[in-house]
Amino acid sequence: LDAALQRVAWGTEQLLAKHSVDFSDAPTPPEERQAWVTEQLLLKQGVDFSDAPPARRSGANSISAPGACCDDDETSQKKDALASLEALIETDPEGVDPEVRSTADELRASIVSSEPSSSLVIPSARVDIARPPGGIGPALPPGSFSTKRKRGVDEVDRVDDASLVTTHPPIRRAKDGEKMHPRNVFANGNPCFKKLAALYPALAEHVVVTTDGHKTQKYSIDFTNWDSTVELNRALLTEFYGIKHWHLPKPHLCPPIANRANYIHWLEDLLFLSRPSHVLNLKGPEVKGLDVGVGASVVYPIIGAAVNGWRFVGVDITDAAVASAAANVSGNEKIKNLVEIRDARSFRGMAPFAPIEKNNKTASVLLPAIKPDETFAFSMCNPPFFESLSEAYQNPGTDFGGTCAEVSCPGGEENFVTTMFNDSVALGDTIHWFTTMCGKKDTTKMLKKLLHGEKKVTAVRSETFYQGKTTRWGVA
Repeated sequence: LDAALQRVAWGTEQLLAKHSVDFSDAPTPPEERQAWVTEQLLLKQGVDFSDAPPARRSGANSISAPGACCDDDETSQKKDALASLEALIETDPEGVDPEVRSTADELRASIVSSEPSSSLVIPSARVDIARPPGGIGPALPPGSFSTKRKRGVDEVDRVDDASLVTTHPPIRRAKDGEKMHPRNVFANGNPCFKKLAALYPALAEHVVVTTDGHKTQKYSIDFTNWDSTVELNRALLTEFYGIKHWHLPKPHLCPPIANRANYIHWLEDLLFLSRPSHVLNLKGPEVKGLDVGVGASVVYPIIGAAVNGWRFVGVDITDAAVASAAANVSGNEKIKNLVEIRDARSFRGMAPFAPIEKNNKTASVLLPAIKPDETFAFSMCNPPFFESLSEAYQNPGTDFGGTCAEVSCPGGEENFVTTMFNDSVALGDTIHWFTTMCGKKDTTKMLKKLLHGEKKVTAVRSETFYQGKTTRWGVA
């Protein structure tokens, strides 16, 4: 038995001991003892074993000798143990020992890590973070729920990669690859500009070749040139995500692909921790996300739909952004039925329920984008970071473009994310995970303070995204 199963065996025995269960008849071999303990737990739940098949004991007639259990049998034992613990938690969700809940979480992670990596189906997905911590399923780590919330303490950033996919041999990281999400396609190595240039002639025109002191040729592009970054993105989206059509009108924001993919993979981690009760599989159209400020590039829905088969609603407020996003979606057979683009100015959604500012404008970001009967597994946003376009253009080191509406708004990102926070309180469980990216650390701290001070917020998570010399922060 691995450490997780030994831990659950120990914890379960401690629990039964509190109920004065007599262990004098308990078998000695670990596998049989765990089965016996599980049976005692089920008896406590009132399960009738009169029609159950006889228990097997180790010996001449046993299927396999003790310790010779195959991996499938061990996984089956873990699932049986997890089922009994979940039954116990469901009976008394508020009074259950924290050790039992912790052990159940460890068993879930162990079970999922042994499943084939081609599927992200998670067992026991009956969790709803909006209800009290007694919900059954892939629960948040111990300590995430508290009637008296701790202030100013950063919580766990990310679920370990092994909890979603099977373990792999150590991989060669790209430069700064340790800063990328391990499931990011660029974590294994930087894209080869020489090979990309050979495959995509439009990119080849922008590739620059330099020679170092050892006469080694290096291939790159001029990242201060908007046209160069656009052609690079087009090549990366085609080569790594199967996107055949992608066009960006100048000078709209041309987002760095690897950074945006990190956000999508972080959402996978969040949904592993907790997701709507109807979402049984982390891949597929059961997962529906809302992208606020989808932009002309529609990059988040493209990656999320291409990689995971997720559905998206993307909203924006300018003619060019809405038209370009819709064209980029409809031009790709792979994603065109998974992504819907909305113009928040005309769609209106639940805007009539939003508060009105003094200038007669709707004081809401999310409500105009959502139908009254709609629900989402998550919302995501790359908000306008600045208060003015001139402030945005103070970084001459790169040229990823950006129109005034994309990079600036009155009050900057602090005002924008505060409005989204107010919307999230009003919408409640309409959206399971409210998330946003922040470009300023001060905004991140401000938003966390708001979240920790709101009683309706049951869990807070954060992440740091790196792209070259640029750092962004995610808050959920």
